[in-house]
Amino acid sequence: MNTEDFRKAIDADDGLKSKRRNLFLLSLLLLAIVVSGANIKEASSLIFKIEFTNHENLQWLLIAGIVYSIVRYYAYSEIYRNELFRIWSKKLINDPTVYFYDQQKEEVKGLVEKAVDVWGGDEPGLLEPEYRRIGLLRRVIAYPTKQEDPEHGLIYFKRYINLNKYDSRWKRKDFLLLLWIELRYRASAWVAQRETLDLVAPYLLAFIALGAFFYKKFS
Repeated sequence: MNTEDFRKAIDADDGLKSKRRNLFLLSLLLLAIVVSGANIKEASSLIFKIEFTNHENLQWLLIAGIVYSIVRYYAYSEIYRNELFRIWSKKLINDPTVYFYDQQKEEVKGLVEKAVDVWGGDEPGLLEPEYRRIGLLRRVIAYPTKQEDPEHGLIYFKRYINLNKYDSRWKRKDFLLLLWIELRYRASAWVAQRETLDLVAPYLLAFIALGAFFYKKFS
């Protein structure tokens, strides 16, 4: 999926938009109550008038609604977050200062060459690397490979280079430098691709609303 297709997919996803809208509305309502110091006296719904006699419980109900909406939105938007990661991580792994495959010597150059302990002549899939996240601060480089199996014949699969495995060549400081470069590419995605803000904005508003509520509540 290229950037344009990714943008169209987000814009056309009614389910994602409805969950994002719900999270926005609940967060804005809580912010309005907290920041303005308003006390809700009554609410009109068509003909009926409802008087809220326990404003404290209403606020906690909003908190529960926001938390629930965050969880729902997080689960629903996972496919788009993964696609966004794939887009900017592809730019990262194509940065020659990070990863460069020397086709003449069949060797990996750049920062992560210290972590790659295989020769390109044995693993031509190193020409097609992928930078992947497998957990909190856990990263790998994946590349396609093949192997002869006695029962199933030639099988194709992904092999992984663990960037959290340190030795005399690849050290923790190298990995931290890689994370710093990754942070730059993440920040660039915020500026260059509006989809990043589209996906993250509901979280930002929700956390601002929750932070304002708890600050006022316990300060």
